[in-house]
Parts: sequence; C-alpha cells; structure tokens
Amino acid sequence: MKIKLFGIFALVLIVHACEEPVKSNIDIADVESHTLIFDKIRTDSFSFEIYKLIPLETTQNNFLSDNLTVKVSSDFIFVFDEQIRDAIHKFDHNGRYVSQIINVGEGPENVNNVSDFVVSEKKIEILIGKGAYSEIAYYSIDDEKLTNKLKLDIIGFSFEKIGNAYYIYSSYNYPYAEFRVSKVDLQGNILANYLKNDYSGTMLPVVERNFFTNCGRTFLIESFGNKIYELTEQHVKSKYIIDFGRKNIPENFFDNDLMIAFEKLNIEGFYSIINHFEGSNMALTTLVFQQENNSQLYQIIFNKEKQEIVKNKLEGPWEEILKHPVGITDSDQIIFSVSPQLLLENAGLLNLNALSGIEDDGNPVLVYMKILN
Repeated sequence: MKIKLFGIFALVLIVHACEEPVKSNIDIADVESHTLIFDKIRTDSFSFEIYKLIPLETTQNNFLSDNLTVKVSSDFIFVFDEQIRDAIHKFDHNGRYVSQIINVGEGPENVNNVSDFVVSEKKIEILIGKGAYSEIAYYSIDDEKLTNKLKLDIIGFSFEKIGNAYYIYSSYNYPYAEFRVSKVDLQGNILANYLKNDYSGTMLPVVERNFFTNCGRTFLIESFGNKIYELTEQHVKSKYIIDFGRKNIPENFFDNDLMIAFEKLNIEGFYSIINHFEGSNMALTTLVFQQENNSQLYQIIFNKEKQEIVKNKLEGPWEEILKHPVGITDSDQIIFSVSPQLLLENAGLLNLNALSGIEDDGNPVLVYMKILN
C-alpha cells in the first residue's frame, strides 16, 4: 500500500565543537553544515506495514489527547499529555494502566507544573517550574515516591539528561535566561552555555518540547529556527540546516517590533520544525507551514541505509492519522499516537482486520509502522 507522508529531514555534515571548559559560553558554528533546500527534496510515496497496536487503557482519571510525549523503560511506558499537561501516567508494555506518577495541583504530593521528564530504569526525573527558577524532582519508579530535589539557577522549559549532565532549554526570552541552552552537572552547576539570547523584549517565553531522544541519540529543535542540533555529553553540534527560501523566519526577527513582525510573518507564511526522531536506519522530521488562519503539516522520511530522502504533504485522513509521531524503535519502526476513532474509521485504508480491545471513545493507540521501501 502506498501512502503519502509529509515533512522534512535534512542530511548534512557534522559540525565539531570543542569540548567545553567549565562555565564557558560557546558559539555553534554552521560553516561545515550542509544546507538542504526544502523545495528540492524529492516528493514520493512509499509502502508501510503496521507491526503492532498498543491501546492505552482508559480509566476515569487518565483521559488523554493525541499529543503525547512517550518515554519507555524496560518495564513501563510513561506518557505525558502535551495538551492537558496535568500528570505523568505509567502503563505496562501492553497498554494496561498502572498508576499516575505525579499530578499537577495543590497538596504536598503534587507539583505546580510539569515542564518535561526523563526516564531511567529506576527513577523518573521531572523538570518543574518554580517561578524565578526551575528544579528537578526525582521519583522512584518502583514505589513512586519523591526521593530528592535539585534546584537550578536557571529557568527551563525542556530538558534531557545525557551521561552525567543535563541540557536545559530556557526559551528565547532574555529576561528569563541569557542563553537558550545550558549544560548543567548533576549537582546543578552550569558547565557551559549555548545559543545566546539577543532578544530583550517582553514576549512571554516560548514553551515547547525541544529535545528528542531515540536509540541513544538526542536532537534539539526550536520552532523559530531552521536548524536541528545533535547533543552528546561532550558537544552540541549544528547538524541539519533546512533552507525554506522566502519562507524562512528572518534571522533578525527578534530585533523588530514583535507585533509588527508577527503580523508580517503570518501574512507571508513561514515554516516551523515540530520534532525530529532518528533511529539506526530511518529518521523522521515533522514541520508545519503556517499562513494566516491556515496550516499544513509536512514530514520527511530519510532512509540512511539507501541515502534517500523523500517528503510529502500530509493530506486527507493522513493529516490526522500521522499527525503525532512519538518515537522510533531500535528496529526502525515509527510510532504514532492515533485516536481510536481514527483507526476504526480508517481500518480499511490501514489494512487492519482485527481491532479488538479498541474503544471508539478511549485513549490514544500507539501505532508501530515500518516503512517497507
């Protein structure tokens, strides 16, 4: 079966940054990065096969939207609803609901918000905003109890742990952070800063998911930028640059009056990168083109083994079915979060015969797809 995926992925050369000295501020050079022209990416379709469906069990207290952050340990699936943002839920690998790790609300066992989280085999680490600063709260996965807290000297809205360091993303707004990215050790000491904030106005910080980790590799995206960075314990590399031509967001965008700049940008239209997932042989990047009251999703599949890149605009039922990728497995199966109603309505299109256990009004289903050509 041929379907059309959407989007963009850029294959480029790696920029090598020097290892950071303690408390250094580092500029990320782009001179070695290969720029991919979006309009020149080949448009194509391809075959796929659905390998597995995991319906996430619905209870009275865990109703979820389709826009999920999903992270997996050897025993559990952890789910954070990016739209509702009220809790982190724990499921087993069959989708059966286990418990709620943390809840947003009043009370000694709750937190005032959840910005992001990372998972290991024994604990879950949660980034929490505290107004003038952020902190990381540590919870045991086994007994689900708070074991420790780490206060940070910066405000963060997204983070990732790589080896013995955290990377904290602090958004574009200078009053909140002088740098958009900081590298912090496990005691909270700032080791290095990246991507200096030049904007000093009063715009509220942009809150989004910035870090995407799959198969041991971590990537950073920014909705107002056309670059994808790869992060390791030693480096931050400007790895992919996507040239959207006249639809690029201007580099001096934040130097202008933002009300006027946003109005002009909205009229002319612009592209934003939403996510980037990368496995051993496949990669997927999703973007959105926005213009006035309309938007259009694109994605690209990159076959690293064949060195092939194809893009497609998401149209028809695929616009909703493939709207929310959540990861890529070690065997290059792409995972999507899909509403059960969409699966039931498009069972023939998806070549699905048996959909037992999927309720029309239930929680999303994790759909594992393999690209065949």
